[in-house]
Amino acid sequence: MLPTFQNIVLHEYREGVLASVSLPFSTEYAVLLKINGSPYVTMACSGNFLQEHITGYLITEGIISGTDQIERMDIDEANLAVNAVLINDRIIADKLDRIKTISAAGGRGKKNLPSEDMIRRSLPEVRACVILQSMSEFLTYSREHEATHGVHGAALYSLAGERLVFFDEIGRHNAIDKIIGYAAMNSLSLEDKMICSTGRISSEIAFKFINARAPVLITRASPTTMSVGLLRHYNIISIVRAINGRFYVVNGKESIVLPRQD
Repeated sequence: MLPTFQNIVLHEYREGVLASVSLPFSTEYAVLLKINGSPYVTMACSGNFLQEHITGYLITEGIISGTDQIERMDIDEANLAVNAVLINDRIIADKLDRIKTISAAGGRGKKNLPSEDMIRRSLPEVRACVILQSMSEFLTYSREHEATHGVHGAALYSLAGERLVFFDEIGRHNAIDKIIGYAAMNSLSLEDKMICSTGRISSEIAFKFINARAPVLITRASPTTMSVGLLRHYNIISIVRAINGRFYVVNGKESIVLPRQD
């Protein structure tokens, strides 16, 4: 596995003196993703758990809907390249063409939004106390962040507050992709799970939740106005600024179970 951090020598200013110190910083790798042998995108990432990362990326970008559409994944760690060989499917080919068109145009128009079929008709119930307990554990779990202050984190929790998996990553998008990829590779349903994040919720993150059909998003950070519109339209429970015993509900207020008031 590629190293996740490297000690760098710098100079610290303190009390009028510059002194040489060594600090750990998160490593960054440029990994080339190929789809069926053709270069698709170069991803800045931490370089670990590449199978989970790429599987999640393909799902959250709407390219595939599940691992059964991946024939094989060839990971060349030495050359920082991954070739995802997908099944021969006209729908997947059309999706790839559409995504390339969206990228070239510099954004998504209304006709390029996920299908209205992706709007959730029902949501799970989530206890407020579980949200706070899970986030309290989640935000203090990462030893890498404690050492480097250079990574985002994401975790998958059950609705009872059990942490199932945690990933550090240099990018908040990558961390979410790894969670989705891990769940898909291990046949874990997201219907009764929560995904916790340290990062800001932009429209790109909202699209990942929509495409993965993940019902519950919790973050310590804030959303953008565009992501608020998407999360409400596609009906995803969205909890933001969940820290220090409080949180804000962007969508899904009716699904939050409050403590009994005796």
